[in-house]
Amino acid sequence: MPRQKLTQRTDGYFKVKYHDKQFYGKTQAEAMKARDAYKQKEQMGLSHDLEGITFLDYALNWLEIYRSDCSVPLQKQYAGMIRFAADHTRKRFICDINANDLQAIFNKLSCYSSSYVSKFASLMNGIFRNAVSNGALIRNPMAGVQRPKCKKTGGHRCLEPWERALIRSTWQEHDFGLAAMVMLYTGFRRGEMLHLNIDRDVDFEKKTIAVRGAVSFSEGNRPKLTKGKTASAIRTVPLLPPLEEALKGRHGLVCHKENGGIMSQSAFACKYESYITFLETKLNGIHKRWYGKTNEQKQLLAEGKLPPWKEINIRCHDFRVEFCTRAYYAQVPLKTLQSWMGHADADMILAIYTKLDKEQERTDAAKMVNYLTRLEVDSAAE
Repeated sequence: MPRQKLTQRTDGYFKVKYHDKQFYGKTQAEAMKARDAYKQKEQMGLSHDLEGITFLDYALNWLEIYRSDCSVPLQKQYAGMIRFAADHTRKRFICDINANDLQAIFNKLSCYSSSYVSKFASLMNGIFRNAVSNGALIRNPMAGVQRPKCKKTGGHRCLEPWERALIRSTWQEHDFGLAAMVMLYTGFRRGEMLHLNIDRDVDFEKKTIAVRGAVSFSEGNRPKLTKGKTASAIRTVPLLPPLEEALKGRHGLVCHKENGGIMSQSAFACKYESYITFLETKLNGIHKRWYGKTNEQKQLLAEGKLPPWKEINIRCHDFRVEFCTRAYYAQVPLKTLQSWMGHADADMILAIYTKLDKEQERTDAAKMVNYLTRLEVDSAAE
């Protein structure tokens, strides 16, 4: 029961005052409950001024104040991370965000690199520590969040021969297979692949593919159409025979939503993770969920004959490195390769995108052995 009798207004609601604030309720008890909740927050040191501020507004304001010394590209990346998180909090207030909300967001980051997840976690920690200091929250919800296990480790690389063979032989069996073929045989960036429209950009007569733009997620989860990463991004690349066969008879976007539209960042991440799981299942002959759990595999495990699980760690950018490395070893002129890759700086090709191919390394090692053998034979003959 309420501790005092309240006057009922003409609209039927009851009103109670506390300092300069007024609280209303359909019943006296409801009005008093609203006032007591306000007093409780006040006693805990929470700020009432921040109650109506969304996570997005608070976080972007924090970014402007506390990360003003960062480079423009890094600030854009931070802003994109914030908008990605905001899209999944559905415009909720900063004071209502809890550990479960953040854990759901972090669970979607498993297909990203561990360094990206660490940067994301550092950003969220900074925002919510500041929110606690300003009285928006009692405690930092990031304290209870567990980071996902990321497959992506190390730098970018070119693919192994068995990885290329697996992608080529299974591309028709998964929704992402065609997109993988496009990146494998063009060196497109992820955003360029998502922008590719077969009807508009592929010329089967001239055997070329035009890069007319890209999809960016710099502003969060929603896709944004851009002119490409650099001024050199608008270009034409050759349509190689394996990809030509794969694209024939197909229309529209290479990788798209069910309605044919451009995918969001989270939808793409889910599809790509599904594709990697598919490749691992094909490679191991069984889904990882059932690895070592079937009667046959339990028997092999007991006998010590169960082969170890083979993981596949291929990032989208690895396809780009793969294409550039193959072209380099095929002795494609550097200026031509620079044009195909869409780079203004030719040195970038040699410094980043042409990785040492393990297969080529073995071939070169064999050449060295043969050379030394001949040298020793010639020395002995003298």
